[in-house]
Amino acid sequence: MKRIALALLGLAALGVSACSTVPNVDVTQNITMPGALPTQTHAANWTVEEIEIVVPQTLVVSEANTLKPISDIVWREDPIGDRHAQVQAVVFEAMEFALRPLDGARAVTVELEITRFHALTERARYTIGGEHEVEFLFTVRDVETGEALTGPRYVDLTFRALGGSRAMASERNGIYQRERIQSQIIGWARREFGLMIENEAALF
Repeated sequence: MKRIALALLGLAALGVSACSTVPNVDVTQNITMPGALPTQTHAANWTVEEIEIVVPQTLVVSEANTLKPISDIVWREDPIGDRHAQVQAVVFEAMEFALRPLDGARAVTVELEITRFHALTERARYTIGGEHEVEFLFTVRDVETGEALTGPRYVDLTFRALGGSRAMASERNGIYQRERIQSQIIGWARREFGLMIENEAALF
């Protein structure tokens, strides 16, 4: 991967290193890949020149500690601050990790425009649980021509989130919402780009 760029509409980009790593844990238990998302990207001859994670300012953030706030972004595993930039970093780390193996002749840009990112509030996390909702528009472009090689295509990676005693047990093992969400993104990206290892039990 020659160069990694961050794109955030109207916000300063975070300094996330292209060498960033995702924690080396197996968080795939009870995480399933959506059956309606077959591999559609033909990436055998691609190398990822740039990853753009766009989190528009128009996405509404909620800090309300209700079971399910009415908003586009709910994220609590970083200090209170720029939630748009924090979500961008979470997604970027996962995508950069997943796409490292691509090493073809055609340079491409991978674009994800986040449309919804719902982790759990504290109240939901430690009671009934819920769902992690990760939705975005996905596009791959030729770096030189700007031609869209795939997309824009809507992707929904929503999956069940842990709650109550299961959430607390997971945290005791060092696995938080961040790790589970990144695992889901990595699994999708590897499947989408044909990088899944047959019968692979763990994503990393």
